Amino acid sequence: MESDYYVKLISLQAPPSKSVEFLRLLHAVDCFPRGGLYTGYYAIAAATRYERFWVEIMKKKLSVVAPPLDIAFAWFVHRQDPAAYQSAMSGKGVTEVHPRPSKAFAFGPRPSDKKSWKSVASNHPAWPPPAPGSVHSQTSGATASVPVTFANQVAATMGRFSQMLKSWLRPQFLDRSFLTRAQERYVRFLELSRDHVDKVLVPTADIALIWHTHLGLSDEYAATCKKMFHKVRDDPLRPDYLYITDPDNLAAAYDETARLYQEKYGQPYDTPETAWLADAVPYPLVTAANPLAYALHVFDDNPDRVKQQTAISIALRGAGLAEPQPGAPTVRSGAHALYLTWLAAHRAYESYDDLTCNRCCFTSSATVNQKTIRDVTSSLVSIAYFLELPDIDTHPYLMAIVCKPSVGHDWKPSAALEAVGPTISVMAPFSPSDPAEYLHGRASHLLKGLTQMLALAMSPPPPPPPAAPHQQSASPRLGTATMVVPPLDPWDSPLWRILV
Repeated sequence: MESDYYVKLISLQAPPSKSVEFLRLLHAVDCFPRGGLYTGYYAIAAATRYERFWVEIMKKKLSVVAPPLDIAFAWFVHRQDPAAYQSAMSGKGVTEVHPRPSKAFAFGPRPSDKKSWKSVASNHPAWPPPAPGSVHSQTSGATASVPVTFANQVAATMGRFSQMLKSWLRPQFLDRSFLTRAQERYVRFLELSRDHVDKVLVPTADIALIWHTHLGLSDEYAATCKKMFHKVRDDPLRPDYLYITDPDNLAAAYDETARLYQEKYGQPYDTPETAWLADAVPYPLVTAANPLAYALHVFDDNPDRVKQQTAISIALRGAGLAEPQPGAPTVRSGAHALYLTWLAAHRAYESYDDLTCNRCCFTSSATVNQKTIRDVTSSLVSIAYFLELPDIDTHPYLMAIVCKPSVGHDWKPSAALEAVGPTISVMAPFSPSDPAEYLHGRASHLLKGLTQMLALAMSPPPPPPPAAPHQQSASPRLGTATMVVPPLDPWDSPLWRILV
């Protein structure tokens, strides 16, 4: 069958491991400080740096292992519009426009890249991006006079990816059999798109993950589209649903996609496990349930904002982008909270073990606890200064995001979930164990103590016991939830015990 052929083809072109590499890139992007990479000054700077420097590296075919994080994201976003990307690269004289599969989602300049970067960017730093108003920024110095042709359009598109990752932070999106099933559903989605070239079809969250991974592998994606769509369209299929800005129109297009899918394949289009999460559903680590949520402001703090504000405003006006309202929250998916929590647990583990001689002495010392928290706080504050970030694809936090085999059985939705009708998004909450289960190995173990704290905070309080007759007029007594603290094993982070 044709479907089987394309499932095998895509499993070779975009295996689950590539979806994981894509997710790692998005995790790093979600952690970008000082207002983020999705919108604002640093989105403009990323797209401009991509056009001015990375495209030159591609044009000259220089040997560079990976672009800096901000440029890698701009490059990825550009490839999500295949025809526009191909046209822009041709206009710049680039002949080898597609990344090698092994480098499609790579980021973080290596020392070996320094010479190649300097040959096209001179003294412009690879990382971190120059600050607004600095001599190497995009709004001052020589670079400001160099025109760009597509950077502003790329910058304006970055925000469309700001919420996707939240739905993909559920552990099943790292389950191998879940992703394999998603590939099969993605092929069906492509077939449906071929049948209805006049309609904008909207993917479910699992299909979207495979689709955007495949788009990132632009050479392989173009080849697949040429085989599948050569009779009905000339250009590779673009994810036009990203350009539907009206929520009602998006919901209507999704419902129509679900109807067509069920009509063609006789199966429900989505379940709560594969549908998008509603915007109103927060990732648990951004809520008060996380004892470290108070520190999340470090991702948006800009200690130099007052003196940089003029340069920021000029850059936004020049790109035709709206300036954020003062104090407006930066839209993020929640991965930044997972990283911050991991970083705190990791630093606490290192500091505590050092202060206690690998937990041999002073393990109950209040002074040790205070010094541990001080070291944790120092690490978290560093984020605002582009330090302590997962800014290279080999970062230990990112390497803990892996494709996991199903335990004992292939993943499949429950019968109850299969019966659920299609919906644009679901209100299904996250589980308290999701953050720890999302990461692998030692990183997961570092968050083990957090799970019980989240469970207590996320559970509704139990109803008060009925009062005895002689107590009816007495003042009510408030119950307090208690947390049982298990013994600290050698791989646990002491942070959660200290916070309790």
